[in-house]
Amino acid sequence: MKKLPLEGVRIADLTMMWAGPYATRLLAEMGAEVIKIESPNAWDNIRTLVPQPEATEPWNSSFYFNDYNRDKKSLTLDLAQERGRDVFLDLVKHCDIVIENYRADVLQKLNIDYPVLREAKDNIILVSMAGFGKTGKERTQVGFGPIIEQMAGLASLAGYGDDGEPYKTGISYGDPVGGVAAAGAVSLALINRRRTGEGCHIDLAQRETMAAMIGEAFVAASLRGEAPTHYGNRHPRFAPQGAYRCAGDDQWIVVSVRNDHEWRQLASVIGANEELASLGFDERQARHDELDATIEAWTIEQDAQPAMERLQDAGVPAGRVLDTVAIHDDPHLTARGYWVRLPHPKMTPWRQPASSWRMVEANPHLRRHAPLFGEHNEEILCGLLGLRSDDLRQLESQGIIADAPINPTVG
Repeated sequence: MKKLPLEGVRIADLTMMWAGPYATRLLAEMGAEVIKIESPNAWDNIRTLVPQPEATEPWNSSFYFNDYNRDKKSLTLDLAQERGRDVFLDLVKHCDIVIENYRADVLQKLNIDYPVLREAKDNIILVSMAGFGKTGKERTQVGFGPIIEQMAGLASLAGYGDDGEPYKTGISYGDPVGGVAAAGAVSLALINRRRTGEGCHIDLAQRETMAAMIGEAFVAASLRGEAPTHYGNRHPRFAPQGAYRCAGDDQWIVVSVRNDHEWRQLASVIGANEELASLGFDERQARHDELDATIEAWTIEQDAQPAMERLQDAGVPAGRVLDTVAIHDDPHLTARGYWVRLPHPKMTPWRQPASSWRMVEANPHLRRHAPLFGEHNEEILCGLLGLRSDDLRQLESQGIIADAPINPTVG
C-alpha cells in the first residue's frame, strides 16, 4: 500500500462552520495532519449545533461537527491573547499550510496576517477563504452560504415561487463548493512550493468559486445575455421526462427519454398500447401530460428500486430519487463500502460517508472520529512545541487553552 498523497503535510486549521472544515476534512482524508485550532471563548459554532440528544458534553457530541472534522486533531488556543498568538506562531514554524475562513480583516487584527506568518516560516502557504475575498468594497462583509449562493447567481437557476420570490437550493451550496476549491488550491500550492521552494497567499473568495460553477447558464448569459429558462422536470430536447411517484410514502423515480428507441423500450416495460409506443418525438412533446399519466399509472404500483433497475435493464435512463434516509440503504453505495461507523467516546456510532476520492494503490480510509475539544493540547504543545506541564497549567489558568468551551450554548 502506497502512502496517501499528503502524508507528511501539517496544516494549522483556523476554519469554522462548513466551507473551511470541509476543505480540511478532504485534506485530512488524503493523509495530512490537520490541527484544528479553536479559542475557549470562540469555538467552531457547529460544535454545539444538532448535538446527540441528552449529551452531557454537547460540544463533543454534534453530528454536524463530527462529519466535517473527523481525522483531525484539536488544539485550543486564544489567539486574541498575546501568549496565545506567540504559541500559534511557534506552531506555524512546524506547519506547511495555514487555512482560515474568517472575515477578511480578522487575521490582520490578530496580527497573524501573511507577512507575520512569513516571518515565522518563510515558505508558509496561507489559504484565506473569506466569503467575498480580501479586496473590494464587500471585503468586510460576513459571508454565509445562503447569502453567497444568492449573490453568485444560483437563485436564477433554482427558480421562483408563485409570488416571484427566488428560491434558495435548500442547502448552503456555496460552502462545499468553496471547500473543494480550497482543497484544490492547497494541492496546487504544494506542487508550486516543491518546484520553486516558495510559499504563497491564496485569496479564495467563496462567492467567486460559486459563480463559476453554475454551468451553461453562466456561459449563455456572458456571451448572449440570455436569462435562464426554468424547465422544471421537463426539457425541450427530451420527451417524456419527469419525476414519477412510486409505491410508498414520498417515493419517486426520474425518467428521461432521449430518442425513439428508448421510448419504445419504456412503453414495452410499462405496457403502453401500440399507438402510444409508436409516437415520434414531436407527438410525445405534444402529448407529454398524457404520457406522464400513463407512466405514473405504472410506477405508482412499483417499488422504486426494482422499478429503476427494470427500466435501466431495458436501456431506459432512470434513477431513484433518494432522500437523506433512504440513501443510507442504497445497495450500490453499500456494495462500495461508502457508509462507515466510527467509534466515538461521547456518541453512539452512526453511518458516515467514506472518502469520495478512491485511490487503488493508496485508498484513504477514515482513521478516527472528530477530536474532542482540546483533546490534543498536550500532544501538540508539549510533544511538538516542547512546552512543559507547568506551561500548560499556566495557559489553562489564563484561559488560553481549555478542555471545554467557556459558557457554551446549544443551538
